Amino acid sequence: MITVFQGLANPILYMLLFIAAGFVLGKLKLLPKDAALVLSKLESYLFIPAMILNAFIHNCTWESVKANYPAILLSAALEMVLLIISRPLSGLFAKGGYERNLYRYELIYPNTGFFGAALVQAVFGQETLYHYMLFVLPMTMGCYTIGVSLLTWGGDSPKAQWKRLLNPSMISIAAGILLGLLGFGKIIPVFLNDAIAAGAKIFSPLAMLLTGVTVSGFAVKGLVCDRRSYLTILLRMIVFPALMVALAWLAGADDRILIFTLFVHALPLGLNPVIYPPQYGKDARPGASMALISTVFSLITLPLFYALLLNLLGQLPTA
Repeated sequence: MITVFQGLANPILYMLLFIAAGFVLGKLKLLPKDAALVLSKLESYLFIPAMILNAFIHNCTWESVKANYPAILLSAALEMVLLIISRPLSGLFAKGGYERNLYRYELIYPNTGFFGAALVQAVFGQETLYHYMLFVLPMTMGCYTIGVSLLTWGGDSPKAQWKRLLNPSMISIAAGILLGLLGFGKIIPVFLNDAIAAGAKIFSPLAMLLTGVTVSGFAVKGLVCDRRSYLTILLRMIVFPALMVALAWLAGADDRILIFTLFVHALPLGLNPVIYPPQYGKDARPGASMALISTVFSLITLPLFYALLLNLLGQLPTA
């Protein structure tokens, strides 16, 4: 079990190192004031699409889509469970209004993009990353519709919120599926394939730098002393993973889907609650607090849960 724990802890430590670097650079004001915005746009419009295309073009076939169809439906069903239970649970943190919506978002949507995709890519490789991204597709769509509506409560119209689905990530997924199904991976020019692959490799460290730079804009003491953050993280990263894996097991999911279910629901919390609220005059400090604390906690909770699940599934290495 120790070997499995270390195997997953090492890439998380590597990611935390880049987060720390971004945090220090931001705190020391060694970067321009708009550094977080620039890094975010580079990720959104260049490196995330490269990562997605690199995974989908080479792995998306009719056979793989057919094989993953049940997993996508299960993922959607689990998200529905979170949507239902998060409504009463969010009342533990706020009585109503925007603040309650913020905590409801945090209970539903983990960091499946920047952190989750980067971790899966680092630990399991491109082929598994493709299957992972199909599995989280319902959550990705929900994040950019229901999730954004919670974070922009009273700000965006329903029409504007649905338009957010036309973002670079969703467009890249659609393009990657189409190109993969058409067999583009077999005929793609070498220089273009190498360029996409290089961009995919940059995605992970740049995403972690962005996290560190973004969180550096807040006072550390205020971030780590918010009691509600710890309660949210307890539910999001300990209670919910156990519950979701149990539900997936009862639904007859195979070992691979059970591992995906654990990974998705044990991930730290993301940056959307840091990025969106200030655009509508709302406080981003709670989101920054949960992003920072949960990312550090994931160094312990995620490898531990992974090792325990492998043990339960009988997949733990014998040597």
